[in-house]
Amino acid sequence: MWTAHACHMEQPPFAVAVDHQRVDAWSLVRLPFEPRGWLRDYRGALQRALRAITPSPTGILVAEYGTPDDSFVDLENVLLYNVGTGCYAHLAKHGIVCQRKASVDDLHRVTYSVVEPAAVISPSAAGLASAQLTHMPTASTPAHWWADFRTSLHVYAGTAYDGRFGIEVDVGSRWDRDLASSIKPMLDGLVAALHAHDGSERDHVSAALSCVGEGGRLWTLLNDPNQAIFGKRRLVRPHGTGIAWNPADERCDYFAVIRRPRPDALSARIVTLMQ
Repeated sequence: MWTAHACHMEQPPFAVAVDHQRVDAWSLVRLPFEPRGWLRDYRGALQRALRAITPSPTGILVAEYGTPDDSFVDLENVLLYNVGTGCYAHLAKHGIVCQRKASVDDLHRVTYSVVEPAAVISPSAAGLASAQLTHMPTASTPAHWWADFRTSLHVYAGTAYDGRFGIEVDVGSRWDRDLASSIKPMLDGLVAALHAHDGSERDHVSAALSCVGEGGRLWTLLNDPNQAIFGKRRLVRPHGTGIAWNPADERCDYFAVIRRPRPDALSARIVTLMQ
């Protein structure tokens, strides 16, 4: 059943429908991090619809964003972070898959469904890099994820890549945290590991990295271009006494994080996607 909201406009700005294990919704603009006005109502309707879905004992959450344009956008923000972890965490205990595709019209469309892992079809793509973590990072910040990924990363090709990419992560038995709340910092750290920093704000960044390990060593690693196939950028910037990360995750059009019967924490693969 569709629920549309007019909000004193000729055309309703959004609609949300929930049916058993699926939510379909559309809006005139995509959902931002801090919605206001009718966008706040839209987020609330999405949250209520997702909470109404009954989880499957082995099912995973599959989310799709249909966009009417080619503008860069953080996929995990639109589909997950901006909606709020609490409304879908019960559906994502065994995995989350997110994908961007073209909208069928000028509307921003999202769908959420619970499916079995065997039903997920990975995109056919060439590998760019991989990483395996035997154990989890000591904390869940992007900096901790970055440090562990940066020292375990294997890059297949040394040439720069500036196109769209996908991420496939198999989560093993040593993953000991909630999937829903851990995906964003994990993805930020993984994508950041394929960049080099531009050398700015050395004192502040080195001090902030000291919460992860030896600040000087990590600063050198942060600026090392050897495995930076995603290029050099202002990867980190001061944010209070800490740092904020700015990897090119807006170029990620697909990611899958799924629990598998493996003895480590995780295995990750970064792949090219069709332009």
